[in-house]
Amino acid sequence: YDPKADSWQPLPSMPTARHALAVAAVAGKIYAIGGRDGDGDLCDTVEAFDPVSGAWARVASLPVARGSHTATLFAGKIYVLGGDEVVVNPDDGEDESLVTGRMDMYDPATDSLQQMAAMPTARFTHTAAMLDGKIYVTGGCDADNGITDCCEAYDPVTNTWTTLTSFSEPRCNHASAIVNGKLYVFGGWSSHQTQLNVVEVYSPASNSWARVADLPTAIDEAVAVAI
Repeated sequence: YDPKADSWQPLPSMPTARHALAVAAVAGKIYAIGGRDGDGDLCDTVEAFDPVSGAWARVASLPVARGSHTATLFAGKIYVLGGDEVVVNPDDGEDESLVTGRMDMYDPATDSLQQMAAMPTARFTHTAAMLDGKIYVTGGCDADNGITDCCEAYDPVTNTWTTLTSFSEPRCNHASAIVNGKLYVFGGWSSHQTQLNVVEVYSPASNSWARVADLPTAIDEAVAVAI
């Protein structure tokens, strides 16, 4: 999409069709990370798109297959957070999915992943955004499939997590974006099993949330990008 021309242009498709994946852009490439394939199975596939050459390439796979996770950037590295992951049931040896707080860091320079400190709250269908050197994770569904208002911040320098003030409206499948040093969350699916039009903004300086103008239309499973 070109905002100046207000027009869309088709690009080469991902080699692996999938949904519930995470996406991040670093060092001039766009990375498609994990998700669920056409059969609904979790996958560990990671593919990188080069807009200059118009080509996709397979890179290092995730250590565990996962979906409904999220990803964000810090210092040229991609942090992959939470979601559903594949585990082996010790009783029958079969694969099953489990909500996780796992976090892995991908380094495009070495094409390798390293496991980092896990989120205190395991969750999926959440969001993550980088602000002032910290990763802010908001909402989602927890290990009991309950929609949460929990917000946590990760410091990549110390590899530690901090629990923050919760927002007023528990939500999952929402969107978030950073504008002018503040974190905005938009819409989502509520604990009342309805779509939300509620928009809240977080100020790191005061560790507080404030409600701002509602969306014109209640939405969930959306994305937000600030440009």
